[in-house]
This record gives sequence, structure tokens and C-alpha cells, in this order.
Amino acid sequence: MPITIPLTEPTAQPWQGHVMLASGHRPFFLFSALWAAGGLALWLAAWQGLLPLDALWHGHEMLFGFAGAAIAGFLMAAVPKWTNRPSIQGMPLLGLILLFLAGRLGMMAGGAWAWLDLLFLPALAAFIARDIWIARNRRNYQVPAMLLGLAGLNAWFHFGDPVTALHVMAYLITAMIVLIGGRIVPAFTQNALRMATGDHRLTCHTPAWLDRLAVPSVMLVVVTEILLPGSLWSGLAALFAAILLLIRMKGWQSRRVLGMPLVWILHVGYLWVPLGYLLKAAADLAGMVPPSAALHALTTGAIGVMILAVASRAALGHSGRPLRPSPATVLAYGLVILAALLRVSLPLEYAILPAGILWTAGWALFAVVYWPILVKPRIDGLPG
Repeated sequence: MPITIPLTEPTAQPWQGHVMLASGHRPFFLFSALWAAGGLALWLAAWQGLLPLDALWHGHEMLFGFAGAAIAGFLMAAVPKWTNRPSIQGMPLLGLILLFLAGRLGMMAGGAWAWLDLLFLPALAAFIARDIWIARNRRNYQVPAMLLGLAGLNAWFHFGDPVTALHVMAYLITAMIVLIGGRIVPAFTQNALRMATGDHRLTCHTPAWLDRLAVPSVMLVVVTEILLPGSLWSGLAALFAAILLLIRMKGWQSRRVLGMPLVWILHVGYLWVPLGYLLKAAADLAGMVPPSAALHALTTGAIGVMILAVASRAALGHSGRPLRPSPATVLAYGLVILAALLRVSLPLEYAILPAGILWTAGWALFAVVYWPILVKPRIDGLPG
């Protein structure tokens, strides 16, 4: 069926305070970029024996820190459009910022201080749920439910089985990519191709039955990973999800967007999801690849690349700028994609340092390019 996206802006009140408190995408996309680069640099130092940080800290901070900030930034940009309600701004936004930063400091300090990390996701879920509920935006009721699921996994990390919690967290974030990416990738592609070709009959479509099965197929992997991790059943669930998600992309016109960086990066980010599940199936069913390769295809690949794609596009659009990425942004895309390829294809001992350097360079470059965009008012004078 054809995909469309709303073109109307939600009603918003002009914000008179500091621009960083005008809309949540500003601080949280910036935090995401800075922590992607800074947190990974700290992990590389720990890998070399220079800091007392372990692999659990690294996994947690990339998923609950880096990805958590990006999810917050995206939702605080998207939910006002979904609900036609004002953005979270001012003191409520400052409160969320402080909770997020307290979590990062608590995780660095360790001990009981790490429990500060438990506060941010439930607070974010409450704000998002409130706006979606007031607007009766039934199509997106599952979004705050997923946020509460992430919060529950964070509690499981702190008080239960941290390794399984991180694995399930990675799969649940990919479910969010499948849900939201399945809407925005074909929609943005269709709009871009129509503008480029002048053919307004051109469509990017997905059969309705595939859309209905896409998220449940990933949730089946989540369930099998909790109950039967690394088993025949988890491998079969991953294989089923991979095939379904690949077929879902068939009508998205992927080959026609190679000259459109802001569009093809969305396709690459989404494509990493079925590739990651194919690798998980290969690991669980036949031991053909290390389980860590499959996991990092989903984290460094799907999560990392899709966040970069969405953040770069949203930051431009919400600043009133043309949707044209700079050459430095495209270079950042290439660095992060190459980091994912190296992390997945090379043995662990050879992969971590070069992949980590490329990842850190890519995200640091993104932060440099987008810092002035995110900390300055919109160029068109609109609020947000």
C-alpha cells in the first residue's frame, strides 16, 4: 500500500529560554553523538588496560546510554507530529536531561550510584505515554509500551542477568527500528523519488500482511532469546525474522536512491537488521559465525547506522535547513558503516581497535558538524 507522511506541523508555543530547552531532539541527539564517540573512546582505553571498565559497562552504555539518548531525541521530535501536541520543553526537558546525565555519572561511579541509571527511561515513557494517550493516537500506543520494556530490561541488567538483558535490549531496539523504520524509510524514499523524478504516481509499498508480521517476528526472537538462548528455536526465529524483513524491503525502491545520501543511509541502517538476524541464525543453527558477530551486526550496524541516519535527517529538518547532508556528514556515514563491517567480519582481537577508532571518528565528526545546527535557533524562525 502507498506510504504517506503528514506535512502539517503541530501547534507549538514559542520558547523564550535557552534554545537547547526548546525541543528534546536538540540535547539528546547531541548527547547521543558525544557519548557514541566518548563512551567508545573510554572503552578502547579500558580494552588497553588504562581504565577499570568492563564489557558489561561498554554494552550498557552503548545501548542504554548512546541508543537511549537517540531514542529520546527521535521521540521528542516525532511525537508532537504524531499527536499535534506541543514539544516537551523548558523545565520538564531539563529534568529529563539531568536524569540522563545522572545515569551516565552513576554508571561511571558504580556501586549503588549506578541505580541512578534506572530513573531516565520510566520518566521518558511517562511523558511520551501522556501525549499519545491525550491525543488518542492508538497507532502508537505500542511506543510507550516498548519504552517501559526497555526500562524493565535496564532493571534486569542491574538486579538480574546483565548479559541476557543486554542481548534482549539489542533485539528490542531493533524491533523499534522495524516498527518506526518500516514507516519512515519507504515514506521518505517515496517523497524523495517523486521530487527527483516528477513522477507523483511512484510509490514505495509494503504488503499489509508483512507490516503486521514484521514487529512480531522480532519479538519472537526476543522471547526465544529469553527462554532458549542460542538454541535451535532462537536460530529458527532469527531466520524467520530475517527472511520476512528482507522481503519487506522489496517494494522500497532501494536501488534508485544510491545518489541520495540522506535516503540511502536509511536503507543501509534498516538492511543491517535482517543481516544481523541472518548472522544470528547462522550462529545458533550451525555455529558458522561467532555469536558476537551477529550481536554487533545488530548494534554497531543496525542501531548505530540507523541512529546516524535518523539524527542527521531530523536535525536538518527540525532546524529549517534543506535536507542535503554535507560531505563531512556523508564521510561520517562511511566511517560508521566501515566500523560495523570490520567489527562483524574480523576476529574479535583484530576487530575491536580499528572498528572502535572508525566508529569514534565517525561519531566525533557528526558531533562537530551538527553541534552548531543543534545549539542554534531554527534558521526559518519557527519554534522548536
